[in-house]
Amino acid sequence: PYRDATRVETHSRDVLVHLLADDGSAGWGAGTPRRFPTGETQVGAVHVLERVLADVVVGADAGEPDAIARAMEGAIPGNHAAKVAVDAAVHDLLGRARGVPVHELLGGARRDTMESLDILPLGPPDRMAEIALDLRARLGTRAFKIKIDADTSAGVRRVQAVREAVPDAMLVVDANGAWTVDQAVDTCERLEPFGLRAVEQPTAGHDLDALAEVTHRSPIPIAADESAQPAFVGRLIATRAADVLNVKLTREGGFGAALDVAARALDAGIDVVCGSVVQGVLADAACAHLFAVLPSVAYNESGKAPAWHMEDAATGLRVEDGVVHVPDGPGLGVLVDEVAVRRLRPTD
Repeated sequence: PYRDATRVETHSRDVLVHLLADDGSAGWGAGTPRRFPTGETQVGAVHVLERVLADVVVGADAGEPDAIARAMEGAIPGNHAAKVAVDAAVHDLLGRARGVPVHELLGGARRDTMESLDILPLGPPDRMAEIALDLRARLGTRAFKIKIDADTSAGVRRVQAVREAVPDAMLVVDANGAWTVDQAVDTCERLEPFGLRAVEQPTAGHDLDALAEVTHRSPIPIAADESAQPAFVGRLIATRAADVLNVKLTREGGFGAALDVAARALDAGIDVVCGSVVQGVLADAACAHLFAVLPSVAYNESGKAPAWHMEDAATGLRVEDGVVHVPDGPGLGVLVDEVAVRRLRPTD
C-alpha cells in the first residue's frame, strides 16, 4: 500500500482512452484522476470523456494534437486527467501512424534513460529503511522519496534511518502540505545534515505565501507539488515561491501544457522534476517521453509502475537497475492488452 500524510492507495485508478482513426490507426492513452488535490475521480473522468470531450474529439484531425488540446480546454475547465488520457492517445496514434516514438513528435529526445526514485510510504523508521534496502537489492533503486506527516520528530527519525541504510542515495522528503511555516523551517533545519535534494510541499498547497516564506528561510531547496496546480502555477512561477517545480502530465492535462509549464519554470530559474502519481505503465510511458524531451530535469519520479503492480493493462516499459529506458517503438512504445483492460475494470 501507498501511504502519505493524506491518504492510502492500494490500486492505480487510471482512466484509459482508445482512439481509432478512419485509416485504421489506433492509439491508447491514460490519465490518473486524483481525489486529492484536484477532486477528480474515475467516475467523473469517464463522464466528462463520454458526455463532453467526445463531442470535440470525434471527427477531429489526429494530425493536429495542439488543436485538439485547445478544443478540449475550451469545452470544459479542469478535468485534466480526462484530457491527458485523450492527449496521450492522440500522440500514440499519430506516432504509430508515422512510425516514430512520441518524443520525436515533441521535438526530439535529449536523453534516453533516467534514474527513477521510488517512494517510501509512511511507516515506522526501521520499516522504511528496510523497504529502501529491499528496493536497492531487488531493483537497483538509488533515489527515494520519504513521506512525512505532521509528526515532524518521527519524520526526522525516518529520514535518519533511511540515510543510514542507504548512505549514497539521493533523498527527497515529501510532507504533502502537512506543516505550518514555523514547523517547516524548523524541520528543514533539523533535516539539513542528511543531505536532502529537496523538501517537497511543506505547507498547504493553496497557500503560496507560506510556501514562499519557507523557500526563503529553508537551508534545503523547496519543491512545489500541490502548489503547482494549474490554478496556482502561474503565480508560483512569477513569484518564484519554490526552488523546484513538480511537473505532472496528469495534472497539466497533456504534453503541450506540461512542456509550457516546464519552460516557464526553467526561464524563471526554477528546477523541474518529472513527476508522477500512483499510476500504471501506460501513464508511466507517457511520462518517460516527457522527461526525454525536457531541457533539464532535476530528478524523475516516473517508472515505478512495473514494480508496483501485480497486474497491469499495459506492458513494455523497461526499468532496469533503477533506470527508466525511454520507449523507442512507435507511439508511446508500450502494448495494451484489451483483455486485461476488461478484466481490470473496477467493480466498486
